[in-house]
Amino acid sequence: MNNNSNRNKIKKVIAMNILSFAKNFLNHQESDDEESDVVNNGLLLILQKGEKPIRITVYVENVVAHYNSTEFQSHFRMTYETFEHLLSIMNPILIRHTSGPPNVSPEKQLLAVIWLLATPDSYRSIGERFDLAKSTLSVCFVRIIKGLCRIAPNLIKWPQENEIEGLKRKFQNLCRLPHAIGAIDGTYIAIKAPKENPESYINRKCFYGMTLQAVCDPCLQFTDCFVGYPSSVSDNRIFRNSHIYEGVQNHPQRFFPHNEYILGDKAYPVLPWLMTPYINRGNLTARQIYYNSAVSKGRQVIERAFSLLKGRFRRLKYIDMNRTDLIPETILAACVLHNICLLHNDDLIDQYINEGRELDNDDQNADNAAMEPHGRHIRDSLVDFLWNHR
Repeated sequence: MNNNSNRNKIKKVIAMNILSFAKNFLNHQESDDEESDVVNNGLLLILQKGEKPIRITVYVENVVAHYNSTEFQSHFRMTYETFEHLLSIMNPILIRHTSGPPNVSPEKQLLAVIWLLATPDSYRSIGERFDLAKSTLSVCFVRIIKGLCRIAPNLIKWPQENEIEGLKRKFQNLCRLPHAIGAIDGTYIAIKAPKENPESYINRKCFYGMTLQAVCDPCLQFTDCFVGYPSSVSDNRIFRNSHIYEGVQNHPQRFFPHNEYILGDKAYPVLPWLMTPYINRGNLTARQIYYNSAVSKGRQVIERAFSLLKGRFRRLKYIDMNRTDLIPETILAACVLHNICLLHNDDLIDQYINEGRELDNDDQNADNAAMEPHGRHIRDSLVDFLWNHR
């Protein structure tokens, strides 16, 4: 016992000397000094008493605070300006809580959770970096995820009527289709096998997953998100049970005031407000093939949006989470952050899209799920319009 006590005392003295040296060194170095980086990453370790884990105690204060804009974005996958804006939004939500860790600043909580979403790192390694116990990090994570979901309606919202004309112009410049204002699709989010009914989450690609259905505009901003269904459920069934389907059925003019529409792949039904490609069984006309090409170009925006989402927030490539009930909120929170990031200058979008791009983007079904006569008539009219204006 005496030997262990002496060893712990020696360790603590050594650690305190290292910390003192590191602080003095940082005070006399430029933030971009190579040797300073060594101190930042290696020397700011405190050996706690007893069995407490080794953690970096001043990472936010003495390391993150000295990052330049490029370094900050490379670590947190967003610009510092974006983070400041996000902190201003979340700060009232975080400081309102009286329960939980009282000594963890909103800034540290937010940085730790962004790091968790942006990387596949374990809770343990992130806790060591930000000097947070695993239980404390979990509390911070749930608090911020729920806070982001609370503000989701303010950031993931359908375009207002005065914004629609601009979206129509952008889509027409992109794919020559008139009156399109969005593109819809679903993407699988790989998850850990749930404890209850795991077989219902196995999708056609043979992994456990949840489906995120989303609509985005030409700027890759999500305008509608619906998440929570197991990935074994078809895109068409998820669509029929989604908020946007119910909303348009009840209030079509609120969504499409001048007969606009969104674009979908062949897994979706042909509706007056949802245009999909013709099924190619070898008998399509030249006009129909030309139309299909235009729809494919227009739909690239939702594919790029999903790639950007997963490339920036790499946690979504595989969510290793025991609480299945919290997974939909985690995915939605990442979608909120996706939109916030796009509101600010972000020059690494193409890089994140490449990192998040999935090789297998084939359509789920071999045929359109359904076809309303009015929707079919509108689609045929679009075919003639495109052909005549090619």
